[in-house]
Amino acid sequence: MYSNLSVSVIIPNYNHSLYLKQRIESILNQTCQDFELIILDDSSTDDSRSLIEEYAACDKVSHIVFNEVNSGSTFVQWQRGFDLARGKYIWIAESDDYSEPVFLEKMLPLLEANQDCNIAFCCSYTVDENGNILSDDWDRNKEERYTVNKFNGKAFVKGRMLFNNSIYNASMTLFRKSVLDKIGNQYAEYRYCGDWFFWNRVCLQGEVIRYCDKLNYFRQHSNKATPRAKSEGLIFTEGKYVIEDLSHNLHLSPLQSSIIKGRFLKRIIASKDFKTVEVKKAVLKEVEDYFNCGRFSIFLYGLDKLLNFSSLNIRKNRYL
Repeated sequence: MYSNLSVSVIIPNYNHSLYLKQRIESILNQTCQDFELIILDDSSTDDSRSLIEEYAACDKVSHIVFNEVNSGSTFVQWQRGFDLARGKYIWIAESDDYSEPVFLEKMLPLLEANQDCNIAFCCSYTVDENGNILSDDWDRNKEERYTVNKFNGKAFVKGRMLFNNSIYNASMTLFRKSVLDKIGNQYAEYRYCGDWFFWNRVCLQGEVIRYCDKLNYFRQHSNKATPRAKSEGLIFTEGKYVIEDLSHNLHLSPLQSSIIKGRFLKRIIASKDFKTVEVKKAVLKEVEDYFNCGRFSIFLYGLDKLLNFSSLNIRKNRYL
């Protein structure tokens, strides 16, 4: 049997009343009931408050917090939830997503049986506003269903987090609360890339588990912050700091650092999400100036992808 309280489930909500009931019910209906539920509303302007208040008497709900003023950052809300959490593990259940009822039943034993692991994540379906499963498959692996992969944390970050955030949705993860004491709270200073920064820091503290079954539903809709951030280039202007942090914490050589920066610059050039060409040019210049490198780094990245002279194993790590 697990402890009296194994998991603290945190729902950080802002204006997701359309999806909030399904989100909450998918948690309350978990086959594993060893959890508390913390609901945080960041001063929503829709019907979220009245819907949340319907659950105030639920014995699983330990805290409901309504912000009077919007914090401007979901990662500030994460931190508030962490401060309230009493569980051994934490599940950040984003308010517009939902899960299979066996999410905790499948994920919790993985961390209980592997004390050297701080984080476990599953695979996800992407769904539209109405819950229809989309054809996009964001899980870049070729493993059979139900396979459990265990990675060295540094190797995982170097292979799967250096170029893209492979833990692309908080709702697919369960992590050990004690790791928070080791990673600081710098993630809360971000508005758009705090999750990428956060997961990197968590993974670097120990082993990482991936469970190859789709237990999570990652919703795509027009009210998400990510499309707006991409159109204004904020994913890149913030992301450059994450790249710098990764270079430092992975102790990359100058050549390796130049190559990952080249990959990042290539992503900017290839992106079709910018709202105007002028915004794209301004973002590209800002990032180039910050990295103190230019198009030659992109050339190095392309060459290294073929020849692997940096030992980053770019092509191989796509399917780590």
